[in-house]
Amino acid sequence: MRMKTLALIAGLFICSSSYAQLGFGPEASLGSSNVRFVPNSAFTSSSTSSIFSYKFGGVIDAPFSKHIYFQSGLSISHKGGNRNYSFYVSDSLNDYESRSLVLNYIDLPLTMVYKTRSQGKGRAILGMGATMSYLMGGSNTFNAHGSYNDTLFTRYTKTAPDQILRKFDIGATFFIGYEMPTGLYFKLYYTSGVKDISLIPSEVSKNKMWGISAGFLFGKGRNINKDSEGLIDKSTD
Repeated sequence: MRMKTLALIAGLFICSSSYAQLGFGPEASLGSSNVRFVPNSAFTSSSTSSIFSYKFGGVIDAPFSKHIYFQSGLSISHKGGNRNYSFYVSDSLNDYESRSLVLNYIDLPLTMVYKTRSQGKGRAILGMGATMSYLMGGSNTFNAHGSYNDTLFTRYTKTAPDQILRKFDIGATFFIGYEMPTGLYFKLYYTSGVKDISLIPSEVSKNKMWGISAGFLFGKGRNINKDSEGLIDKSTD
């Protein structure tokens, strides 16, 4: 059974070579990220703000047909966000807290991509799928001040983010862009976490990241228009 499955996968890639060959190359992006946050119900006010984010890594681009591709790869991403939350009962009972999260992940995207024209021509690209992420490090900076029973207090800590966040995350990914005949491409992307990664009871935390990416796809013969018989494709699709 395992051999039949491997043979089927190999057959799909062999058949797809009549349309295009496997592509690979670097990709980098700049953007912004935030962490969707719902605090414990004891807090009556909360807000979040974004931080500058980026990612870089490699991509593979595998064709299933002239227009349908599967993309994956590995990248290192830098993301996170800031949050403020508080409650006020009286001058003798109040609490104001803030947390700044800087999160470094290894990302594994798994996306299906539609490309409008045949390989070797400029074409619009549209993709959707999932991105699996593993938290490698970063920082979790926490500040608090307030009053309890007429006693003022302040608190400051800086720890690893995995003290309050789960290491594994998964997000839904969407992008739209344009691929040039040379293999150079640009795209706008958005990834929204579908998994609550908070380890703190009664809190919700979900990653969000968006920005613009640029990359280049290498691959022997990728930019030569050929049909299944190796003839020049003169179509204008």
